[in-house]
Amino acid sequence: MQNSDNIGSRQFVILVTFMTIGDSILILPSVPATEASHDGWLSGLLGIVLGLSIVYLLCVVGRIYPEQTLIEKNKLIFGRWLGTLFSLFFLGASLINGAVYIRTIGEFMTTHIMKSTPIHAVMFLLVACAIYAVRLGIEAFARTSEIFFLWFVFTFLSFFLLLIPQFQFENLFPFLENGIKPVIRGMFAVTAFPFSELVIFLMITPLLDVKQKLTSAFLRGAIYGSVCLLAVIFLSLLVLGPELVSRETFPSYSLAKRIHVGEFFQRQEAMMALMWFVSIYFKVVLYMYGFCVGIKQLLHLKEHQSLTMPICILFVAIAIIIVPNGAFLYETYTYWPFFDLTIGFLYPLILIVGYWIRKQIKNKPASLQK
Repeated sequence: MQNSDNIGSRQFVILVTFMTIGDSILILPSVPATEASHDGWLSGLLGIVLGLSIVYLLCVVGRIYPEQTLIEKNKLIFGRWLGTLFSLFFLGASLINGAVYIRTIGEFMTTHIMKSTPIHAVMFLLVACAIYAVRLGIEAFARTSEIFFLWFVFTFLSFFLLLIPQFQFENLFPFLENGIKPVIRGMFAVTAFPFSELVIFLMITPLLDVKQKLTSAFLRGAIYGSVCLLAVIFLSLLVLGPELVSRETFPSYSLAKRIHVGEFFQRQEAMMALMWFVSIYFKVVLYMYGFCVGIKQLLHLKEHQSLTMPICILFVAIAIIIVPNGAFLYETYTYWPFFDLTIGFLYPLILIVGYWIRKQIKNKPASLQK
């Protein structure tokens, strides 16, 4: 991959952290609480352990042809035609995921904050900001993430500390009241939503300045994001209780409404919304950047900047078409983990197996001629 952009390991860690947090900081707590009730925290913990194994699997794929993006790896491993089919499959999944997150932002903003604003206006505003980031390139975008990361950490810690007086530890008991099966169902959702979607980073791993640090940087970023998500799950259960969390679409937003210090510092839901908006913005830009670069490489173009405008409009159009309304969006959460695990687990596994088979064929000694 020939590109003048380069990112450091610290910037890579921050981008992985933001990608892991993404929309999960606002939505994820309700999923394990719905499945496992009081044991939702256990679903979160087991899901994170399983998710980190998926991250390691992605690191293994990243070390295969480390100078090539995922689109280029497909061609080298599967050949021209089959590799193109796999690339189209990956780019299609990236387009759908990015579009769904654009729609999620639109739904949240128009139902909780700017209720009189048309949803299309919110989505186009987000995409306009994303176009600018994609055009500037991954290096400028990664450096920007360093600035926002410090603010995000400070805000999240303040959010956590201010809710400590409202902890009710009885909300975590009884332990395994309904057995282990509900915990396992909740575990798969926690694994799929944040961790399987990290596969998009295989489009930018060639830009890492020190590729020997890929595994440590990838895992560190995923662990930082996991700690944040696990803390949000615990906060939701301890403060709101499993019954209320399972009924809330955005439980973390409801948590922010509970903050009050005396009569002068309270109702901090706008800050929570801003935290979520920042993390999901980085997630959307990464999807759009990966998609633009993938199309450029698939069509053998010289640059991706000329693609940003039509592709960003395509993202908004897909967001409107595949998600007709908010109710449909919330229904997709029941089967979306299977889609994410196909892209983030099964697909990388096929890549590794394909690389191993090609390597075995290449190293096979030629048969003796008679």
